[in-house]
Amino acid sequence: MGRLRAGLAALAAMTMGSGALAEDTPGLVIPETLELAATGYTFTEGPAWDGARIIFSDIPGDAVHVLVRGESAARVLYAPSANANGHTFDLQGRLINAEHGSGAITRWTPEGGREVIVAAYQGKRLNSPNDVVVRSDGLMLFTDPPYGLGQRTSEVGFSGVYAFDEASGRMVLIDDGLSRPNGLALSPDERVLYVGDTATQTVWAYDLAADGTASGKRLVVDVTDDTKPGRVDGLRVDTAGRVWFTCPGGVCVVDPASGAVIERLATPKRATNLAWGGADLSELYITAQTDVYRVKTRAKGIGSSSR
Repeated sequence: MGRLRAGLAALAAMTMGSGALAEDTPGLVIPETLELAATGYTFTEGPAWDGARIIFSDIPGDAVHVLVRGESAARVLYAPSANANGHTFDLQGRLINAEHGSGAITRWTPEGGREVIVAAYQGKRLNSPNDVVVRSDGLMLFTDPPYGLGQRTSEVGFSGVYAFDEASGRMVLIDDGLSRPNGLALSPDERVLYVGDTATQTVWAYDLAADGTASGKRLVVDVTDDTKPGRVDGLRVDTAGRVWFTCPGGVCVVDPASGAVIERLATPKRATNLAWGGADLSELYITAQTDVYRVKTRAKGIGSSSR
């Protein structure tokens, strides 16, 4: 384990491209703390911290796993999972899932099992919800690309970003113009929604109204780089409003006001998603193909998991 950890630290210490900090300036990430938290899966995704443990998906493995901080191995939380991808929590702390296999946003509890929250837009079946966040008033926001369609044909006919009010059943189409909308997160004041587009390697911002409608769509950053493995995928925000997201080579941190990439972290394998965790939400959990990694930072995340 010592040799593995040393190798991870050496890899994590590399900075790439613009935005590298001066040598005497502490970075946001503490690269020497990068460690392997869990391994042996097919394709990990959707990390979410519930206050004591990290929950993540193995999409092809059709299972959701849970890893308690300090334990050496994860265990199955539930299976089958309808090929669940992204996760978050509702206002009662119940697990919310974006499911590829079913094309639905669902809720899961140990007592009641799986409950479908929303599976259609204007009477047409959703594609394959990818990631989901919950606003502090309970509004659910999620992305719906076609990755999990399999042999199905898209009924809605586009990749969408949606807002859904479970209490009223009202659903708002925020955007149908992104090719592959993927990770998403809210700004600290919840007035801005950030969404990553995997196909174009871009991150976008929207001004989000109380009713879930959005305006002012604008490009935050384009990190296209075909020389490195990885894509824009999972996305989170810290308390200072900086946007953290997976990108070519690992993880990028961008200042949304300037659009500048201010820091990068190289990961041993292609990163797919990330979530804040730990007692003070300063640890970053990163899913990366067969593995889950953990690294300490000098930033703090917002709320539990992606919210």
